[in-house]
Amino acid sequence: MIRKVFGILLTIIFLTSVFTSRFTIISAFPMYSQNETEQGIIEEILKLDSRIHALARKINELSFQNGELKKALAAKRLELNRLDGQLKERKKKLARWVVFSYKGGMGTFLAVLVGAEDLGDFLRRFDNITRVLEYYNNIISETRNLLLYKKREESYIMEKQKEIQALEEEARKALKELQEALAQKEQELIRAKNILENTVNLEKISKNWQEALPSLDYLLKNLSSLPWSSISPDSLKVNYLTLTARAEFIDKSITEKLFSGNDKLKNAYFTFSPEGITLSEKGPDGKPLYSITCRLELEENNKIKIIPIRVEFNGVLLPPEVIHDLTKGHDLSFTPPPLPYDLKITSISTEEGKLILYLKKY
Repeated sequence: MIRKVFGILLTIIFLTSVFTSRFTIISAFPMYSQNETEQGIIEEILKLDSRIHALARKINELSFQNGELKKALAAKRLELNRLDGQLKERKKKLARWVVFSYKGGMGTFLAVLVGAEDLGDFLRRFDNITRVLEYYNNIISETRNLLLYKKREESYIMEKQKEIQALEEEARKALKELQEALAQKEQELIRAKNILENTVNLEKISKNWQEALPSLDYLLKNLSSLPWSSISPDSLKVNYLTLTARAEFIDKSITEKLFSGNDKLKNAYFTFSPEGITLSEKGPDGKPLYSITCRLELEENNKIKIIPIRVEFNGVLLPPEVIHDLTKGHDLSFTPPPLPYDLKITSISTEEGKLILYLKKY
C-alpha cells in the first residue's frame, strides 16, 4: 500500500514538473518574440523617418536649384529681348545702306570725288567716303556678331529649359517616393498599434530621431568643409634613416580644432577605436544623440575618404539603407593639412583614442 501511494506521489511530482517547465517555455517564448518584434518595428520606423527626411531634403534642394535656374533663364530672356532691339536697329541702318547702294552705290561716290575742285577737296571727300564705308562695314560686322551671340543665348535658354524640366521630373519622382514612404510609415504605425500594447516608447524614439536628423544631416553635409588644414599631429615620430614617419592625432584635440568654431557643431565629437572613427553628438542630457561608426580609406593625392558602416540611435542599430539615405549627395572625404618634409601618406590606422597616419618621403 505504501509503495502504491509513494508511486502515485512520484507520478504527480513528475507530471507537475513537466507541465510547469512546458508552461514556462511557452510563456517565455512570446516575451522574447515580443521584444524582437518591437525592436524590428522601431528599426523600420526609424528607417522610414530617415528616408522621409532624405526625400524632403532632396525636394528642397531640387526646388532651390529650379528657382536658381529660372532666375538665370529670366535674366537671359531679358538679354535676348535687348539683343532683339539692337538687331532691329542694325537692320534699319543696313536697309538704308542697301537702298543707297542699289540706287547709286559706288557710282555716287565716284561722282562726289569727280566733283572735287582741287586736291585738298578731293582728299577731304575721299576721307568722308572712307568713313561712311567703314561705318557700314562696322554695322555689318556687329550685326553678324549679334546674330551669333543671339543664337548662343537661345541655345543656352533651351538647355536651361531642359535642365528645369529634368529637375521638375526628378522632384515629382521624389515627391511620389516621399508620399509612398509616408504611407508606409502610417501602415507601420498601424501594425505597431495592433501588435504592441504600448506604443508611447516607439513614438518618443521616432520623435527624437526626427529632431536629431537635421543636426546629423548638417554634420554630414559639412564634414568635408571642416577646417582640416588647422589640425596638426599631437605626436610625430620621424625616422630619418628610412625617411618614414608616424603621425598621431588624439580624438579630443581633433574634436576641439574642427568643431569649436561652429556653433551648430559644438556638441559633436570624434572618438577613435580599433574599429575606426565614430562621429557623435551630445544631447541636452549629455548622452549621445546618435553615433556613426566609419572606416577610413586612403585615396589618391593624400585624400582620405570616410565610409560609414554603422548608425546607432537610442540603442537601436539602424539598417544599411539608412546610411545610404543619410549620406547620399554628401562629400565624405577630406584632405589632411600639408605634411612636413614633403611626406606622403602610405596607410591609416586607428587605436583607442588615436588616429595614426604612416608617412613616407618619395
